[in-house]
Amino acid sequence: MTVNSTDFAQLVTGFLTEYLPLQRNYSRNTVLSYKDALKLFAVFLTEFKNIRLNDFSMKDFDRQLIVEYLEWLRNRGAGISTANQRLAAIKTFADYAGIQCIEYLAPLQSVQGIKTKKAAAREITYLSVEQMSELINLPDINSDSGLRHRVVLTLLYDSGCRVQELCDLMLRDINTGTQPTVRLHGKGDKYRTVTISSNTATLVAEYMKRQRNTPLKDQPLITNRGKRKMTRDGVNYIIQKYVSVIRKTDTTFPEKIHAHGFRHSKAMHMLAAGINIVYIRDFLGHEDISTTMIYSRADNRLKNEAINKLAPKVTDETAFPDWTKDQDLLSFLNSFK
Repeated sequence: MTVNSTDFAQLVTGFLTEYLPLQRNYSRNTVLSYKDALKLFAVFLTEFKNIRLNDFSMKDFDRQLIVEYLEWLRNRGAGISTANQRLAAIKTFADYAGIQCIEYLAPLQSVQGIKTKKAAAREITYLSVEQMSELINLPDINSDSGLRHRVVLTLLYDSGCRVQELCDLMLRDINTGTQPTVRLHGKGDKYRTVTISSNTATLVAEYMKRQRNTPLKDQPLITNRGKRKMTRDGVNYIIQKYVSVIRKTDTTFPEKIHAHGFRHSKAMHMLAAGINIVYIRDFLGHEDISTTMIYSRADNRLKNEAINKLAPKVTDETAFPDWTKDQDLLSFLNSFK
């Protein structure tokens, strides 16, 4: 940072490189999320407000500007939850800036008064057991790329991991022994160990044997063609590749399936199998069980839909007579004391 940089630029640098990772001990992924919010804010300033970053200082950072930023995000297609996440990052930055630049405390505090918008209840999208099985077993394990793709799809589902957790897996995190497990590095820099099936363990062990001549424990488990760590975009590309293949012969198969849909599917299948919601919470790595309850609510909705579909078959949709035409009965009921 040069001596001619603005106080805004200096605060952003300190916020991302010192405050969040060192003082707040935030994980790398969380810091990157905050960086994205501030990067978009910089784009908003330069492209929408026509303000050069070298001319922008903290005295211009106020409530009205952030409200405009949020509106700009929504006009670009950001959903309510995404805009709320960006606002949370901006508020945290404003807190930090208020401590560092006490002279701007009043306008910075006004940013905290911006309310988040209430998002509609999240719709859980997931595949049935049969659909998931078809998708996972599609890659040809006789080819190197097919085997790698099968491992990606299988681990995503069987471990219920987040896509970044899959990308971050190292060889040392895999146990393919008699009680196979995967150690996942999740949100908040927390680790959890989950059980995987023996079939998944056998698949992963074969992948490691065939593609790793001299495996080192600190190497990433999943790599791309260039032998570099797999990215989130790379994982979603693999998923969509095989979804497209299935849809060529089955147009009823869901068109848009993302990595998180595997996690949703695993949770819903566990719930349908009668597994306790508390165990599902721990398996998914949720801090609060209220987050896991979205699957229970979705499951209840499905049960209600199934009951309503079944009801006409049970009641035979009998045409009941109009009781109001029975004047004797109506008179009796009206006169009954």
